[in-house]
Amino acid sequence: MGVDAARAVADAVLFEGYLLYPYRASAVKNRMRWQFGVLAPPGEQSEPSSARTECLFAAEPGAELDVLVRCLHLRTRKADPDWDEGDLQEIGATVAADATGEVPFELPGGEDERESWLPLRGTIRISTTPVGHGLRRLAVVVENRTSWHPGSTTRAEMLRCSLVSTHVVLALRGGQFVSLLDPPEHAREAARRCRNEHTWPVLVGEPGERDVVLSAPIILYDYPAIAPQSPGDLFDATEIDEILTLRTMTLTDDEKREARETDPKAAAIIDRAERLSAEELSRLHGAIRYRGDRK
Repeated sequence: MGVDAARAVADAVLFEGYLLYPYRASAVKNRMRWQFGVLAPPGEQSEPSSARTECLFAAEPGAELDVLVRCLHLRTRKADPDWDEGDLQEIGATVAADATGEVPFELPGGEDERESWLPLRGTIRISTTPVGHGLRRLAVVVENRTSWHPGSTTRAEMLRCSLVSTHVVLALRGGQFVSLLDPPEHAREAARRCRNEHTWPVLVGEPGERDVVLSAPIILYDYPAIAPQSPGDLFDATEIDEILTLRTMTLTDDEKREARETDPKAAAIIDRAERLSAEELSRLHGAIRYRGDRK
């Protein structure tokens, strides 16, 4: 299955905009974060509290479906100013491919000398409906059911009660999904009727495989993949790794120190950029041809 491939692509989506170059808390563009896949607590008007995924599949008797909801749970580090770090969470459930039901979940809160985080509650609702031609329509709705008082807090406080960068990975054993982007003729009308809200499902894995779907809060094509030349996350999947790496190398020692103090993930970016060899850096530039190379 392409679950690992789905996780890799999902992480690029999950951390999109998490912390942008120059990776410092003082940078203006890092004061308005968490732009994708926010599921707010019920009653909040600025962001939805649920996301709905619908897709099509055909399954054999006894087929099973793995549903994996992934999101960031914000932890506020006590500093001056405070800084929110995202803790990756995965909530999984395995059900019969033709099942209908509800899976509640809870992410516990806590506090220590360094940071604090609030408890979150939610539900995964799963249902399937026959649509003809041996196909079923699968609906997966992820809802934030965390209690709070809408309108009485800031956006930053609301985000601490939210599921952030929420997306869903679906893996089918004993069946195959149907592409919504390029469905076969007999499935086109059913594909057109699929209703997706705040998310979009695509096939992932090796081209031609149809047992795993990633439903992400941004629009992707079927079979998205991470460029093999990429040495690691830079939190901006729409940028070019080479450009961001070179710009990171130009930061002053004081700027690098502030970036390292901002977030452990920023520190990892700085350290990785400083460790890159000339060969690794050249791979970011693309395919290089030398004179006399006949290939």
